[in-house]
Amino acid sequence: MNALTKHMFSWSRFHAACLAAVLALPVSFGAALPAYSFTPSSQERDLYLLIRADGEQRRVQVVLDPRLCNAARKHAADTQRRKFFAHKNPDGVNPNQRVINEGYPLPAHYAANQNYVESMAGSVVDTAADALKLWRGSPSHATHVFGKDAFYREQVVLGVGRAPASGHGYATYVFISAPGPVGQTWSATARVMRRAQVVIDTTGMVTLSSLQPQTILEIWTSPTLQAWAFQQTIVVGPGGSADVGLRSVPRGFFRMGYYQP
Repeated sequence: MNALTKHMFSWSRFHAACLAAVLALPVSFGAALPAYSFTPSSQERDLYLLIRADGEQRRVQVVLDPRLCNAARKHAADTQRRKFFAHKNPDGVNPNQRVINEGYPLPAHYAANQNYVESMAGSVVDTAADALKLWRGSPSHATHVFGKDAFYREQVVLGVGRAPASGHGYATYVFISAPGPVGQTWSATARVMRRAQVVIDTTGMVTLSSLQPQTILEIWTSPTLQAWAFQQTIVVGPGGSADVGLRSVPRGFFRMGYYQP
C-alpha cells in the first residue's frame, strides 16, 4: 500500500517526526500557488467523509486529490448542462480520459477510452447520504466505492464532485478513484519533511513552504484540537510552497494528510 501520512501543525508550530518545531515568521510572503487545488462544497465534503468512514470501506487509507475532484465536479455539471446521464459525454470522452485531461497521470494500462475510475448517482433528495445509499444498493457500484476487490482497493486516491439539479430533476454526484499518480518520485528526506516550514504573513495567510513538489495534501483545521473540519486538498507546485488559508482565530491548529508513494 502506498504511504499516506499525517502531520499536525499549530499556527506557529510544526510537529513531525525528527523535528520539534519550526518558526512561523511574521513576514510578507508572496502568493504560493499550488499546482492544483480544490475546495469542496458542503455536499462534496460530506460525500468524501462518508465514503472514507463507511464500515464497508476496504481501502485502508485514502487521500482526496484536486485533479480527480475537478474531473468529477466538471462531469457532474456537464450532465446537468447538457442533460445527459452517462459516463461517456456527448463528445465521446470517457472517464479515464477526463482524469488524464485534468493532469492526473494514470497507469499506461488504463485505456483512455474506458472507465476504470468513475461511479455516478442521480439523487432526487440531493444529499451525499442518498448518493451513497444508491451506490450501496448496486453491487457493481458498491464494489467500486468501497474498494471491495483488489483492483479498486489499490485505488487509494479519491475525487468527489456534485452538481445541483438544473438540467435534470435530480442532482448529480460523481465519485472517482485511481491508483497513486505514476511517474512521480520523492527523495528519502522528503518523506519525513525535515525542511517543511509554516509561515504566517502580516495578513494572516498561512503558507507551507519547503515541501516536496507533487505531494498531495489534505488540509484540516480546528480551533481546539477536538473537532476537525476538512478544508481543501492541494497538489504542491514546483516551488514547494502553498497558501492554505487565512488564520481565522488567534491560535488555531491544522493538520495535513499527505500522499507519497
